[in-house]
Amino acid sequence: MSIILKLLGFFSLAIFSAQTAAWAAGPFNYRLPQGSGVDSQAATVVGEFQTHHLVRYENLYQIARQYDLGFWELARFHRALDHFYLPWDTDLAIPTRWIIPDRSSYPGYLINVAELRGYRFFPEKNEVRTFPIGIGVLDYKTPFGKFRVQMKAENPGWRIPKSLQWKYEKSYMPPGEENPLGTHWLGLSHYGLHGTHAPMGVGRLVSHGCIRHYPEDIKELFGITPVGTPVEIVYEPVKFGFLNGRVFVEVHEDIYFKIPHMLQYAIKRMMDKGLADKINWPRFLRAVEEQNGAPVDISR
Repeated sequence: MSIILKLLGFFSLAIFSAQTAAWAAGPFNYRLPQGSGVDSQAATVVGEFQTHHLVRYENLYQIARQYDLGFWELARFHRALDHFYLPWDTDLAIPTRWIIPDRSSYPGYLINVAELRGYRFFPEKNEVRTFPIGIGVLDYKTPFGKFRVQMKAENPGWRIPKSLQWKYEKSYMPPGEENPLGTHWLGLSHYGLHGTHAPMGVGRLVSHGCIRHYPEDIKELFGITPVGTPVEIVYEPVKFGFLNGRVFVEVHEDIYFKIPHMLQYAIKRMMDKGLADKINWPRFLRAVEEQNGAPVDISR
């Protein structure tokens, strides 16, 4: 049985390696809104929904990685489905559409912890690439703030924090298949952006503060992110966006329990953007209640 599992893992890795370029989310073009209200020329909703035809023995972990989604990104959009026992020979909607976080200008890499996703911006071209991430567990939350990429390393070793040395029974782990940092590391300070030896953890709360990426994504991010690149880590569970003169909202669960009242928070953000008379309120309120993490058209 172990031989079969190893063979399956080998073939899965080979398939992922061959199709990496096809899964990367982007680049997408964007255009920031000018002023408050609705800017008909703005384009801050990127990507498109896709459809996946289910076959036997597929599960949400596999499908999420295939479409460069984090696990919860897909599972929360399909809350009614069992993660492993899916209704094969049916079509599954894939939420590969996002609202880019609201800013007047962007750093090189903007990470929105609340949606477990990062956005690699190229403002000179008005382009963005986006990657799912795994973040810190509740006891070791991923920190917020502004950073820079201070160093980069391929096949990094891991100096294990004292708080975790009991688990691994060592203070240093050399590069290799068991190393949680994966194959690439971009250091910020005490924390960093890195790959993972356990891809099922991407899109979940799994780390001790660092930010994990799929192996194929960190390889791409490593290549397009030089030392010195600004990185900002934020927490925005409610985002508003525009496309073709339409207004969209994207609402995520408050995974770090930072928002005392999600509806009040969402309404305030909407009012601050001058959208109160531009939206369909029942659709807006439903989106806030469902918190499915995908953009919803709430245009009036």
